[in-house]
Amino acid sequence: MQRVAVLGGAVGGLAAAEGFSKRGFEVDLFERQSYDDKRVNCGEAMTAVSKIPLRSMSANGFVNALPELRVDIYDGTTSSRQHTGSGRFPASDTYITDRNIVERRWSERLAEKGVSIHENHQITKAEFRTLADKYDLLVDATGQPSITSKVRGRTDEYAGRMIALNADVEGDFSDLYPNSQIVLEGYTGYAWAFSKSPERANVGIGWTESERPADYIAAFEAACERNGWPIPSRSQTNIAIIPEGPSLDPALTYLPEWPVVRVGDAAGLANRLTGKGISQAIQSSYLAAKLTAEGSLQEYPDRLYRTMKGEYLLARIMRHLVETRQMTVLGDAVQVVSGIDIEDIDRSPRAVLRRFLGHPRVAARIFSNPAVIKQTYAAVTDAWEYDTIQPV
Repeated sequence: MQRVAVLGGAVGGLAAAEGFSKRGFEVDLFERQSYDDKRVNCGEAMTAVSKIPLRSMSANGFVNALPELRVDIYDGTTSSRQHTGSGRFPASDTYITDRNIVERRWSERLAEKGVSIHENHQITKAEFRTLADKYDLLVDATGQPSITSKVRGRTDEYAGRMIALNADVEGDFSDLYPNSQIVLEGYTGYAWAFSKSPERANVGIGWTESERPADYIAAFEAACERNGWPIPSRSQTNIAIIPEGPSLDPALTYLPEWPVVRVGDAAGLANRLTGKGISQAIQSSYLAAKLTAEGSLQEYPDRLYRTMKGEYLLARIMRHLVETRQMTVLGDAVQVVSGIDIEDIDRSPRAVLRRFLGHPRVAARIFSNPAVIKQTYAAVTDAWEYDTIQPV
């Protein structure tokens, strides 16, 4: 393989262009928007930023290093809600960012390195087939549902998604800055405030598709009000679609007959509890480039899934507590794992399990529950929701 086309120019696509060009491939990147235009800015708390080949400074969009992430648990969204627990998680490799700037600077760096950047270029299904003939490999980083799904006529091949609203707002964040906050409130989703200065933050809220409210904006405004954050205007508010990882059959992440490999959201990768997917997108893109250079891209689905499986399993257990509204148990669990680096929770879930074993009372409340045992068994045996989707 020599020529690679990367479809989609957000973080996952940029990482793919980086990984392939670094290994000597001729890379063209196609992005449907301009990097100078307003872009969806969900995902502005970036973990594993050392994997991004830019200096972590404000000129590159890295606004401030995140000392710790605060997680607060409540048993509902009413005025009488009770606080059931909290945790404080250090974030040694995490920055709060202006994502638009990060992506713009990264695209400029790639252009300087010889990657051909095609902005304002929406890939159609017809052009997808043309590119498949023209290039040796297509890297699909177009999100969920991906352009590959659309070409296959299977936009239903993903098992689930989350809906997220977010906005940059100005107000008094002096009590929070330079830290950030996530709030779980008794629905399958959460709200957040990622502070960028004492006077500015990205605030947002997300829900699973099955629990999305009738009026997104009204629900977002109510979340801001009850958590003491400024209420954004409708014009400030962006909407994003996030996978409920793993939401795509791993076997479909690489289709050699096209040939196409999917990365990031297009591959259905995201944390099952939080929807966090930036570091997962980067990791999958670099892995695809590495295996292609080694001539072993056929190993991608298995290697990718094995890398993510521990994270998926732990997030599934914690999400079950949210889905069944066991907010007191979840509050205890968060307090037990408080102090572990947020990236280690994803990449090294064994550290979390060891912490639970050191608190047998909390562990018993979680793991003696027959429903949790069933969820754990399903995860260990790879019984994920994508297994219920019937192939054409």
